[in-house]
Amino acid sequence: MKILYDFQMFTTQNVGGISRYVYELITNFDQDNSITWEIPIIYSSNIYLKTHPFFKDTLLPNPFLLSDTIDHVSKAKYIKDKILYKLINKHNQGRFLVMEYEKNKALSIEKIKEGNFDIFHPTYFDGYFMDFISNKPFVLTVHDMINQVFPEMMMYQPDKSKAMVDRADRIITVSENTKKDLINIFNVDEQKIDVVYLANSLEDKLDYVSEEFKQKIPAKYLLFVGGRLDYKNFLFFAQMFASLKRGNEDLYIVCTGSPFNASEQYLFKKLGIENYVYNTFVNDDELVYLYKNAIAFVFPSMYEGFGLPVLEAFSCGCPAVISNTSSLSEIGEDAVIYFEPKNPASMLNALESVISNPLLREEKIAKGYEQLKKYSWEKTARQTKRVYEKVLLDKRF
Repeated sequence: MKILYDFQMFTTQNVGGISRYVYELITNFDQDNSITWEIPIIYSSNIYLKTHPFFKDTLLPNPFLLSDTIDHVSKAKYIKDKILYKLINKHNQGRFLVMEYEKNKALSIEKIKEGNFDIFHPTYFDGYFMDFISNKPFVLTVHDMINQVFPEMMMYQPDKSKAMVDRADRIITVSENTKKDLINIFNVDEQKIDVVYLANSLEDKLDYVSEEFKQKIPAKYLLFVGGRLDYKNFLFFAQMFASLKRGNEDLYIVCTGSPFNASEQYLFKKLGIENYVYNTFVNDDELVYLYKNAIAFVFPSMYEGFGLPVLEAFSCGCPAVISNTSSLSEIGEDAVIYFEPKNPASMLNALESVISNPLLREEKIAKGYEQLKKYSWEKTARQTKRVYEKVLLDKRF
């Protein structure tokens, strides 16, 4: 059985949950002689793919050079004007990313047309392949329904993904909650859907973090991991933190991910917490360090398809304080402390309890380790293979 994956998330994500998911699948399938795979891709900066033995020497580096895109003008002249330099740099990098995406797409289309595979499994919701796949079966993984629940802030609108959902031979969802949303929003036949949980990739291992990094991290902090789009509810959390700080003057927030934008910085200043919110981009070792040394991991999101950071917190012995919404209670069960994501009293009570009660923290850490045993990438790959086998069996009859 040969599975053809595509380029999408390995082109658009340097790091991230979906590309990690596909990487973990192929890594596990490497140990199974009954299944092979292919990912047609030329350009990628994805850190997971670059560690795979097949890709580490074949992926082409980003060929973008500023000097190639500024005609007849020296780079030095533009560097003097830093604002203009950044604008030109950003414009041309964006232009290259489009070129990179299109070149990878062309290769993927070529492989689809060749038909040398049993099942196609796209990594995201660009339906470019629909005109070329003919009668070949394909499996679609739906990680969440955020595009439909929050269409005003997302790239893809509901009607653009429904055609793929309708055409797919089988659909994998990563939680029962996402399955329920898929049925309710797109009216999908329940018999067409398989729930396959994700797993944790972080390793709680020996300390490989530099002393320089450790010195930058506050002694007492709450950890926020990942994106900060509106549905992630980060700004509400920041407001609750400002109230919480009145009795916890040495407490900080540490965030991972992109730098704070102007709106966030304005809010911090207005709340008087601008010196108590720290942001850093981290590798896996540094992320483990942040989980292990945090008072708690806080996940105030209003919607998640699965919630990988919850498992990451469990794996590092970090108490998790999270919203009682969407899939999060399904994944966390009784191993976390819950709150209502838009209820100030509920969030404050949850945060105060984890800060002030060391016994509660120890209890949730122990339960987190037990809950984590329910999830593994080996199990994810094994169940995904069963989905592929169902597809081929159905095609025979």
